[in-house]
Amino acid sequence: MTPTPRWLLALPLLAVTACVPGFDRPRTSLGASDSGSIWFTTDEGHALSGYLTLPPGTEPVPAVILMHGCNGLPSRAIGGWDPRLRSWGYATFVVDSFSGRGVSEVCTNSMALTSNLRVPDAYGALTILATHPRIDPARIVLMGFSHGGTTTLAAATEWARRTYAPDGRVFFRAFLPFYPYCNAVVPELAWGFAAPVRIHAGELDDWAPARTCDTLARASRSGGADIDITVYKDAVHSFDSVGQAVERLPNVDNSADCTPRLATMKGPILNLPELKQCMRKGATMGFNPAATEAARTNVRAQLADFLE
Repeated sequence: MTPTPRWLLALPLLAVTACVPGFDRPRTSLGASDSGSIWFTTDEGHALSGYLTLPPGTEPVPAVILMHGCNGLPSRAIGGWDPRLRSWGYATFVVDSFSGRGVSEVCTNSMALTSNLRVPDAYGALTILATHPRIDPARIVLMGFSHGGTTTLAAATEWARRTYAPDGRVFFRAFLPFYPYCNAVVPELAWGFAAPVRIHAGELDDWAPARTCDTLARASRSGGADIDITVYKDAVHSFDSVGQAVERLPNVDNSADCTPRLATMKGPILNLPELKQCMRKGATMGFNPAATEAARTNVRAQLADFLE
């Protein structure tokens, strides 16, 4: 039996302390002994927490920041990746975007907090993590899943770099979005991507369709971006959620067949009435062992290319 990761055990405490003023204050820098629950502030002023785990040793190591999906934490996907990444020699920082905002989930109300509004969370986490003496600030990757995968894709844009990492501030080495939503038409996407992007998607995903991500990747590559997509055969949404039975979720918002049009990366949605009419309820998700094993092989090779 696989032991429960320490960050999973700490999540109930994180959820409680998020509501207790003064329990732990946001940090502006970290020391060599810092790990576990770390609070930080985003450029938008949100105080959020993350859970930092370091591999054994004293030397500086690369790191992967992990962004959860619409159901928040704990996450089966992150629970599967977190110990695996550390076994490969990477520090991990699991960001909690919801507790500090007083949000429990946004799967059933997708308008409550859009993925793009979590981009500052990723850069706030990057900023604090880069101060840790054991983290190599030039070797930090952002990896996100579903709602957090869409955040990861948005964070990879040239717009995000100019907005949150201008004037030589620390920037991500690469971005690994897992089954992101790629349907939205956003003007800033025309600016391109600022670092390598490797999308991972399921062939049978009926919530965040792979086809629109493939279209985005092809168009972006034609403009010179370093972006690629791997589509996993017979895999549905959240195919790497270890132990999750394949099932139909009846109450989640689903805009897989829609095309939201945004005025800017942060909104508003220009065709909101059309989008509301197009959206339906229900989506399929569940674990695919073969796709997960293939994704682990691919991600390990990609991280080695970018970080070693």
